[in-house]
Amino acid sequence: MTTTTRGSSGAAKHEHTVRREDLTRLRMTLGRLGRVLRQQNDDGLSYALISLLFNIGRSQPVSAGELAASEGVSPPSVTRSLNRLIELGFVSRTADPADRRAALIELTPSGEREREQVLKSREVWLEEHLGRLNAKELKTLLAALPALERLCDPELPR
Repeated sequence: MTTTTRGSSGAAKHEHTVRREDLTRLRMTLGRLGRVLRQQNDDGLSYALISLLFNIGRSQPVSAGELAASEGVSPPSVTRSLNRLIELGFVSRTADPADRRAALIELTPSGEREREQVLKSREVWLEEHLGRLNAKELKTLLAALPALERLCDPELPR
């Protein structure tokens, strides 16, 4: 596969050839790593609940509709998950002062602690597993971070 990026003038800036096998390995490895990191959770919260907890933490105060849109799920699904997070004491729902028919969702102090605990569990797992790498492998991995971060940039041209 050949990829080309274009500058503002429309001229090709870089051209890279990536073998299909390498694309597959990269996709599968990043997918596995993401899955394993998401599983680092001591108290059994589902991926959907943790994702919602993190989304609320980034966007609060936020409406259920905004959460549904950003999570890519239906409003009833978000409502069920929010009800569970409320039962657990991790989020609060209050009336929106601008629109009494709507509610605003925020993390409670307990929800913030839970979010921090999940982050800590993931970081502990990652630190332990990075310890398996030799110095050269670790240096190579860290050198790849800017490129990986660019892949996640929503502003990159398609």
